[in-house]
Amino acid sequence: MNSTDRVPASALELDDDREAHGLRVVDARHAGEVFERARLVDVDLVRCDLSGCDFSESVWQRVTLVDCRASAIELPQAHLRHVTFEACKLDDANFRLAKFEHVRFDGSALFGAELIGARLDDLTFDGSDLAGADFSNARCSAVDLRGARLDGLRGMASLAGATIGVDQLLGLAPALAQALGLHVSSDQRETTAKRPEGVERGVDP
Repeated sequence: MNSTDRVPASALELDDDREAHGLRVVDARHAGEVFERARLVDVDLVRCDLSGCDFSESVWQRVTLVDCRASAIELPQAHLRHVTFEACKLDDANFRLAKFEHVRFDGSALFGAELIGARLDDLTFDGSDLAGADFSNARCSAVDLRGARLDGLRGMASLAGATIGVDQLLGLAPALAQALGLHVSSDQRETTAKRPEGVERGVDP
């Protein structure tokens, strides 16, 4: 279904089977509402307030969110497939054990988000803020972090195989060191080797 074929709606409403199909919802206010185990298919959400909403174990397929406020949104064990978040506020979002397939985060704020144990397959985070996000125990395939802010990223070891830009290496150094078990010290060791007594510079013993 093309986006132009979606039916305009003033709110995200589920049918008796807890499903929503072919809707374009604009300027709806749903903060704190429960959509647990909902199924959203071919849905556009534009400028909606989804802060604190509970979408636990929900299924999203071909869903687009544009300029939505979704701070602390709950999506644990959700399945998101062909989903785009554009200019959305997703700070402190809970994506624990969620499954992502072909998902894009464009210019979105995900600082402090939890993706612990999530399965990430074909994700991009272009222009998004992932500062302090936690990827511990995530399983990744084709994850592109180029263009994202990665300061204070946690669970870096779980992102093995992800793509980053050269300009991001310096900011990731602390997280990489921690992931590799490296101890970083400010103390400088003496690097000049001591010579045996009686041996002068340039003179063979």
